[in-house]
Amino acid sequence: MLWHTIRFYAITTTVDRFDLALRTSYAQAKELALAQETVPLTTPGSFQFQTHRGTRFVYRYRYDIAGRRIGESLGPEGAPETADKVRAAEAEIRDAQTLAQASRTLRAVGFYGADNDALVTVTRLAAAGIFRGGCVLVGSHAFGAIMNDLGYRVPALRTEDVDVARARRVEVAALPEGGFLALLRETGLAFHEVPGLGRSEPATSFKVRGRALTVDLLIPAKGVPYRPVKVPELHAHATGLPFLDYLLEDPQPSVLLGRGRIVPVAVPHAGRFALHKLAVHSLRSPADDAKRAKDLVQATALLEALAEDADVLLDGAAEAMTKQLRTKARSGARRVLNALQRNTAAARVLEGIAA
Repeated sequence: MLWHTIRFYAITTTVDRFDLALRTSYAQAKELALAQETVPLTTPGSFQFQTHRGTRFVYRYRYDIAGRRIGESLGPEGAPETADKVRAAEAEIRDAQTLAQASRTLRAVGFYGADNDALVTVTRLAAAGIFRGGCVLVGSHAFGAIMNDLGYRVPALRTEDVDVARARRVEVAALPEGGFLALLRETGLAFHEVPGLGRSEPATSFKVRGRALTVDLLIPAKGVPYRPVKVPELHAHATGLPFLDYLLEDPQPSVLLGRGRIVPVAVPHAGRFALHKLAVHSLRSPADDAKRAKDLVQATALLEALAEDADVLLDGAAEAMTKQLRTKARSGARRVLNALQRNTAAARVLEGIAA
């Protein structure tokens, strides 16, 4: 088992690898979740029988992500069409229960999972096709999912933010009237737009009233960074970030574990995520000490994981860095290099960036 303690500022993080049996269980659950034709927006549900005018009918009752109870008539008991619907529903219930049990088990042993509000929000976005259609989950939830994919535990990672980045024009079949904000509100959570810094600036963040959950919409900056950029197909605006195009190249399928469900998402390439974090550390204000520390902790954890048996991901990510990105990443690379084991692929890559 790999076990390292990483210290930056006042933050200490211990990273260790799950054993092969647990990594296999996670891989199997991930494969099942990614194989779903659609992302379920309801609980598995159960069957009930009701009699109307002497005929017994089969009903399936479920709860949607907003907590509303939904009843569906499958038809009169004993009818061939009803039997077909019941068999299909039974298969859906079995798969959903399998995923729910797997998620509970994996989270109990230390795999990263999102809290309920964040998971409900990501579920609604995934069901709409956001992550298949051109967006990528970034930020700390993506970090947790990537570490799960690599088979490593990262304790005490909690975040109330959901960061969604537009990699390309988003192809969504059925966006509700009202666009991205209306889609968020279909969770049943009271999302509202967060006003921009200037009175005339459109919102790029969406917050739930009375709760800490915030959804930030991001996009690669093509001009002046940190300005709102219109995303016409989502009827929304996103914050333009420097070097985000590097992070969004070659996204990977992953899943986010939650209470009772496993949600398919797209996340950044692991090597690019690690090296991008080094640049983000330099881009933040020196006054934002906690987030700068978190950047380095996450970068180091990923670099340690990649140094074990996935160093090819790191080599390719380093080769893809532009000169400007390398310059921004240099300071963070020097800090992280001191925490890494020497004579590893990760250390060799960072030595090249830190020079």
